[in-house]
Amino acid sequence: MELFVIGLLVVLGSVLLVAEIALIPGLGLTGILGVGAMLASVVYAFMTIGDIAGWITILIVITISVALILWAIYGKSLDNVALKKNIDSTVADESPVDIKVGDRGHATTRLALIGEAQFGDSIVEVTSSDGFIDEKEEIVVKRITAGVIYVAKA
Repeated sequence: MELFVIGLLVVLGSVLLVAEIALIPGLGLTGILGVGAMLASVVYAFMTIGDIAGWITILIVITISVALILWAIYGKSLDNVALKKNIDSTVADESPVDIKVGDRGHATTRLALIGEAQFGDSIVEVTSSDGFIDEKEEIVVKRITAGVIYVAKA
């Protein structure tokens, strides 16, 4: 009966570890329970049968664990959760073409250093180089650097 319980704990631990590796990756509850079941089989073998059975159980548990680790590393089990796509997109350059240094407009939002302003028919994001600017106040474009429009009070 003791051998059946030890074998059952080793098999249960192995199944839980396989589920952790293949189905539910990450250090989750199934992995902890799998390792716990294997450790419980070793402790149970030492306590009920004796030292020789305990050492044999340790060798079996280590062999199964190494086999599962090698299976996870060299097998195709992790291909289902591995990232295979490279991200090659870039942020679009939305620098306004029709806005030049010296153009006048008005703030559509309060410019607490960054906000929106309207120049003609276009509303763009601007950065205040003159501190805080209230909504609906007239502004002038001071400089444009790397698509960022710097404005000041007119």
